[in-house]
Amino acid sequence: MSAFLSWSWALVANANTDRPNIILIMADDLGYECLGSNGSTSYRTPQLDALARKGVRFTHCYSQPLCTPSRVQIMTGRYNHANYQYFGYLAPQEFTFGNLARQAGYATCIAGKWQLNGLTYKLDRHQDATRPRDAGFDAYCLWQLTQPRSKGERYAKPLIEQNGRLLDTTLDDYGPDVFTDFILDFMERNRKEPFFVYYPMVLTHDPFVPTPHSAEWSGQRNKKNNRFFGDMVHYMDHLVGRIHHKLEELQLSEKTILLFTGDNGTHRSIRSKTQTGSILGGKGTTPNAGTHVPLLAYWKGVTPEGGVCRDLVDFSDMFPTFSEAMGSVHPRPEIVEGRSFLAQLKGERGNPRSWVYCYYDPLWGRLAEYKNQFVRDRRFKLYQDGRLFDIPEDALEKRPIDPGKESLEAKTARHRLNTFLGEMPEWTPKPPNKVP
Repeated sequence: MSAFLSWSWALVANANTDRPNIILIMADDLGYECLGSNGSTSYRTPQLDALARKGVRFTHCYSQPLCTPSRVQIMTGRYNHANYQYFGYLAPQEFTFGNLARQAGYATCIAGKWQLNGLTYKLDRHQDATRPRDAGFDAYCLWQLTQPRSKGERYAKPLIEQNGRLLDTTLDDYGPDVFTDFILDFMERNRKEPFFVYYPMVLTHDPFVPTPHSAEWSGQRNKKNNRFFGDMVHYMDHLVGRIHHKLEELQLSEKTILLFTGDNGTHRSIRSKTQTGSILGGKGTTPNAGTHVPLLAYWKGVTPEGGVCRDLVDFSDMFPTFSEAMGSVHPRPEIVEGRSFLAQLKGERGNPRSWVYCYYDPLWGRLAEYKNQFVRDRRFKLYQDGRLFDIPEDALEKRPIDPGKESLEAKTARHRLNTFLGEMPEWTPKPPNKVP
């Protein structure tokens, strides 16, 4: 068995796996440490913990440190050196997993956070409104499509555009419920044909405000306090449960790959308790808390029950995994940089990675000190500037290993990771944002 593959189950017989439906749910600003199944003691995540018991829990999934870089990478299967141009922007010419699914004959849907038209909004609202469909999605229900955040928030009285029209909402309407209801209706209407759902959630991003399950919801919907983060995690979990239960109701669980992840680390003002200590959120930063995210997969009768996979996965791998499952290929497959982990979802050995890669130039905020690129395995992490860290021993990356005092393991890791890093483009800063 490969040193990079460790399953906690025996292999199981596969069910009918022809052209499965795919639902990808991606929470906003939710690090690995926030799920009970990953050791959290701060938050209630019973629905996600139940999915982990039924399916596969990946312990080494890595995103980009920030929202747009992660979204561009996960949607295209390409690293940020290739196609991340500006914050809040996905180039219209990019071929996304929505295009991939439509090409395969799937009904396609996106709901939640868009924020990919650019940092400013064009005068041609019609052109902006077509962007989700250009990216392959037949149906959409989105926040921040043609209207900036300054025009309306995502929670109470949300500013949402649905299939070309602005919804008329009130303070009693909660954005995450609107998005989830839209998805459930889409699943119901398309239950007899293959479908692909991408749900980039707005939870659990700040502002940290009450949810409909909070005692403060009535009359204080916009009250802001970090203590509401826990309520938001719990409500996010509740919505994932609604989607899972709808699959069961429609008898589609055996025909559907249900995936859950987070787009980057938790907000840096949030400290979470776990069974092994407390973790400060690392959103926007390159240490472990900024890029280590949860990944759960459930495919009834296919994913081995209670599986734990220690293989390395990064966000470029979603595209080729979906490509293999759908039987659809990128028009230029040679530019897709990810690696399929479909076999691992089935409890098979597959072709696991020996490293993951991050090219990070945020093009946003005061994060210049984190601009860099790195290659890592499950233990060691090597930056382009030569810093090598033993992550289990130094998760905050305070003590780079002295090259003159490296152990044999560290020397071997440095040589191996440097070889992989040498295959990637040299990191060079990009010019300041100039939105197309």
